[in-house]
Parts: sequence; structure tokens; C-alpha cells
Amino acid sequence: MNYSEQESVLIVGDYQTLEMRAVLDSLNEICSEARLFHSKKINTISEELEAPALIIICQNWPDEFDSDELGGLISRFPISRFICCYGVWCESDGRTRTEWPLSVRVPARSAHVRIRQEWDIVHGKAIVLPLTAGRDEVFQSETFFEQFRLDIDGVSPLIKLNSGDCYYKAMLEELIVSWGGKIAKEDQNDNVELLIIDLDPWELVMDELIVQDSLPKMIGVMGLAHPETVMAANQHGIKMVVCKVGPEQSLFQAITRVLKIKTTPQAVN
Repeated sequence: MNYSEQESVLIVGDYQTLEMRAVLDSLNEICSEARLFHSKKINTISEELEAPALIIICQNWPDEFDSDELGGLISRFPISRFICCYGVWCESDGRTRTEWPLSVRVPARSAHVRIRQEWDIVHGKAIVLPLTAGRDEVFQSETFFEQFRLDIDGVSPLIKLNSGDCYYKAMLEELIVSWGGKIAKEDQNDNVELLIIDLDPWELVMDELIVQDSLPKMIGVMGLAHPETVMAANQHGIKMVVCKVGPEQSLFQAITRVLKIKTTPQAVN
């Protein structure tokens, strides 16, 4: 297959860290027919590289990239789409630093949704989000134009929720029911297909997981998950860890992946 200049993806930064592995996995899945190019630093990007369709910045720590270099990168590829996938040590950059607009920044653990959205934009299947968009506009763009269904062919998965935060638990229940899922009762364990566990605080939840046997497939939700915590959760049987403040698509996609539900979000009419 001959690739045009619009069918290439450039990754800038270290994508081999534990946090960024999910970014690379998402790129391989979503942009499977595109050529992937990588440069650990901005100033080592090949001069022969023509405008990539998508440029992924893997930011593992604050001030990793010089603002002048970033400006030069944008000037060099003005028609490319940009995503800055940042790690947990860069959580506060949106408040304390302004190198990247909010519309471009996304936590690495929630990058799958944004990469898919940007790839759809590249192919004219989604609305372009302006660089000046604020938090509300970013959230709306990620949730308003799509609807999600778990009840494929009329079959609803039975999901149990475990959280010490009753308000957060009620919100999750409402969200899952709106997707067509069914919520298991507190004392119901038979036929439960998925257990969603609130992993905050991790130390207490970890102790509970150690003493429990015969648990169903599990997804964890957490406010701020360091790579070491995610790895520990995986070792205790948690298939995926989803950020509580990430887009709701992240949880939806985690559920469909773990339960292997073949479904694609559909545009709202």
C-alpha cells in the first residue's frame, strides 16, 4: 500500500515508559495502516519527514520540552493534528504551565479516546476542536456527539460496583444503566460478569483484594494512578485502571474490552 503524507504518525518523546505503553498500543490499534515515526527529541526529527497526519508528544515530566522547540514544531507542521499525552508528574501543567492548550493535552492513561477522536478528524469523520477550547468545550466534544451501548442484541452485562463513595457509586450506576448495562445488588455474586472497584484509597483496597477469592473480571477506577500502582493492581487481578476524571469513553471502552463486547460508538442524530 502506498501511504500519502497524511497517513503517517510522528511520536515525539519517550514512549517506552510504563505510562506511555498504552499510548503506543492505542496508536497501533487505531492507526494500524499508518506509518509510525519516532524521535526522542524535537531537534532530532528527520528533515525529510513530510507533514504527519498526527503528532503525539509523550511528556513524562514537566518542562521536558522547550517552549521554543514546541513552537518551531507547530510552525513546521501547521496542518498536523497534535496530542500531548502527559504522565502523572505533569498533572498540574494545565494550571502552572501554558505550553500546550487544554484542547491538546490528555492524560496518557486516557489517550485512547483522544487518539481515536483525532484520527477521525484526520479522516473527516469528527468535528475539529479549536485550540482555544476550554475545559467545558473539551468535555462536551468528548461526550456530546456519541452514544454508547452495552446491550448488544438485547443482552445486558451484569456489572457490580464496589465503592466507599456512595455519591460516586450512584453516578457510575446511572452511567452504566444509561449504556444498557445491569447493576448487580450488593449481595449478588452469581452471574456477575464484571466488578468495577473504586481503588481509592489503594492501600485499603489492596488488603481487601488479597483476602478475596473467586472474583469476576475486574476494572479499577482511581483518581491519580501512578504506574507502580497500576502494575500492582494488575498483579491483583485488575484488568484495567481507568482515571476517574477522564472522559466517560475511557470507562466504556475498558468495559467493552474486558468483556469483549463488539460495539462501536454511534453518532447521535
